[in-house]
Amino acid sequence: MISPQQFEQIVSGAASGGWDWFKSADPAVQQALDVNQAKEGEDNRAIASAWARFAASPDGRKALERLFDTTLRRTVFFVSLGLDSMSMATFGAFREGQNALAHEIARQIARGNNEAAQPRET
Repeated sequence: MISPQQFEQIVSGAASGGWDWFKSADPAVQQALDVNQAKEGEDNRAIASAWARFAASPDGRKALERLFDTTLRRTVFFVSLGLDSMSMATFGAFREGQNALAHEIARQIARGNNEAAQPRET
């Protein structure tokens, strides 16, 4: 367990920029952080692989095509007569949120396939 003083040292070191603070951290803290990062990396690879397997399945492909058709492949802003600018901005923020989620799924699939995420075709 990290003591409050050690935690404060880590946070203040991180806030000042660079990674030198990490080298001066207690060896037990360094080891705990290394273990945590390794586990997180394994979890991230497992999640990306799961998305890639889902995308490779017929059902997954069909579901993802629908998701991408209704998000990334759809116009973000449209002009609707009668709506005020605040309503349009709210709708635009909502759509960008949808696109961000769909983009993250596409990025995870590419990562699971050991590929770089490709920009959409225009």
